[in-house]
Amino acid sequence: MDPRTVQFIAFCVFSVASLVAGYAARRRNIVSEDVSRPMHFVTVVFLWSLVALLSLWNLPLAADTLWLLAIEPILVAVPAYGMIPVARWFGCTRKQTGVLAIAAGLGNLGFTLGGYLCYTLLANPELIGAEAGDTDAANAAADTALAYAVAQVTIMSTTGVLVLYPLARHFGDTDTRDESLATLIRRSLIDVRAMMIYTAIVGVILAALEVPQPAFIDQIRLIDILFYLGAFTAYVGIGLRLRLGETWHHLRLHAMLAVSRFVAIPAITLVMLGVALASPAPPNLLLRHVLVVEAFMPTAIQLVIVANLFHLDPRQASSLWLVNTLLFLLIPLPVMIWVLG
Repeated sequence: MDPRTVQFIAFCVFSVASLVAGYAARRRNIVSEDVSRPMHFVTVVFLWSLVALLSLWNLPLAADTLWLLAIEPILVAVPAYGMIPVARWFGCTRKQTGVLAIAAGLGNLGFTLGGYLCYTLLANPELIGAEAGDTDAANAAADTALAYAVAQVTIMSTTGVLVLYPLARHFGDTDTRDESLATLIRRSLIDVRAMMIYTAIVGVILAALEVPQPAFIDQIRLIDILFYLGAFTAYVGIGLRLRLGETWHHLRLHAMLAVSRFVAIPAITLVMLGVALASPAPPNLLLRHVLVVEAFMPTAIQLVIVANLFHLDPRQASSLWLVNTLLFLLIPLPVMIWVLG
């Protein structure tokens, strides 16, 4: 088995172990579930933001990179709003419809899954036009694939605030203490928890100015360290909040989300890539691979956060996230490892 495939499998095992550890710690009253809030704060504001900076520092700025700006907002809005009539047709409640729509629009494209998968499985020198076996080219392909993935998840997160927050407000309960939607969107974009957006911008600027990264970043494998730290704090925090009592209820909801995430979104991605390839500036081979890999990612961790924020159903959101992720690990992931590993 390819060493990078082993590397990704090890990362998956570590992530699952972190989730189980958080769940067990809460069940045994070792750690309070309230600890999840500061853990996720550290994850988002410090760890993920630093990864965004370092990754986008390696982003190749070319015309074909702009396809991320064209494709990703469509992959957020179309599945989310397309899920609404489907959920209503299947008789889902108002809150279930809202949760399913958000789950369809947000994917785990970033550092806790999709980004690391691209980083490990797309380290192929042939994807950037180099000869097979070129170690330096393989590392360059890995860094570039990660930069594309980070750019994509940053666009997704920003689009989510602008496009999915109104949808979530529509389907959630309204509390008189809640801020207006416009205020909430504005505060979400300038809040410290939006730090990743701004460190991503700094990374793009450094890439544009062709500022070299300090040598110690590669020497100590800082990106890998940050990936594991981020996975630990993110998944332990989720485990502390996880309730398994209703996880396997409402199988039709899990089936609907699985079709959206693993069938509909890959199909939309392929259609968009077909359009892009017919354009004067088609995406390069590595970017096409990143988009296809990311198209199969399960729903995002942010689903639970949005469900909490807009008074939807956080337990249902947690259940959808867990089952959808498990389905990904059981079906799409082995196929991708077999094809790309």
